[in-house]
Amino acid sequence: MLIKERPIISWLLNPNDNKPAQNIVAANVSLPINRELLYADLRQLNDIREQNPNWGLPELVMPSFEEVMRKSERSFEKIMPDLFSEFSKSDECGILLCKGNHTLIYGFGGNELHLWSFTEQNGKSVFNFYSRNVSVKGHIGVRIVNTILADNNLFKGSLEERQRTVASVGNFIASYVAVKKYVKVETVIIPQGKFTDVDGTPLEYVDKKKVINNTGQEVIVMDSRWFRKIINDNDIYVRGFWRMQNKKNEFGEWYKELIFVDPFVRHGYHRNAIIEDVRDDKDDDTDNE
Repeated sequence: MLIKERPIISWLLNPNDNKPAQNIVAANVSLPINRELLYADLRQLNDIREQNPNWGLPELVMPSFEEVMRKSERSFEKIMPDLFSEFSKSDECGILLCKGNHTLIYGFGGNELHLWSFTEQNGKSVFNFYSRNVSVKGHIGVRIVNTILADNNLFKGSLEERQRTVASVGNFIASYVAVKKYVKVETVIIPQGKFTDVDGTPLEYVDKKKVINNTGQEVIVMDSRWFRKIINDNDIYVRGFWRMQNKKNEFGEWYKELIFVDPFVRHGYHRNAIIEDVRDDKDDDTDNE
């Protein structure tokens, strides 16, 4: 797995670097006014950057972690306004590396979720939009500049579909923070260079545990199952049952006969856990080595 360098991360985590941001650009827009709006949102992010908030390490979201988020979403949805309040009090913020070469920068404050969305393309971090998810009277609303939402180069589909797209990104962030705080998950910190030392990895998956991190800093992998082998050495009592048994007659022809299997004791089992299967896609940020 290869984690490529992302300019937005290097810029964001080095607030004392006063040089102009390198390879951080606004997306191509169909409405000229949106270009200045995007750069204004980038300047807002720079103002926050100069305050040196505790972004923490960039976090790579694995498919299995997203599966936990999906299964937990309904439970968290019922208390989302309360979560917004709690996350705002603790000034939750961070950097997410997501599938599809997306980088999401987020921060909670004042019962609002502030979100900057980037796509990594050809060594550049392309800024797509800024939005706010706002908690008001027990409901979560989405606020984004109308001309940004109407830009056909930034969004596809009907107005309602575009609104749902922006809302879904905010919901993704809120669910992510909730799962990270309240659900038991596994994390692995990957330093720069090649990471190969994952205790307990089955030998048949030795190639899967090799990771090259070229981001310029450590990265946390957020996973719900990381290179584990499931071992159960307990006796398992199996009660008797009926089943159709395949048999062969004297002419060599197969037929089925109903038989009864007596109760027995199964002496445990060893099973390899599912290993993440990351696509080998040269356009993707996380590639197989």
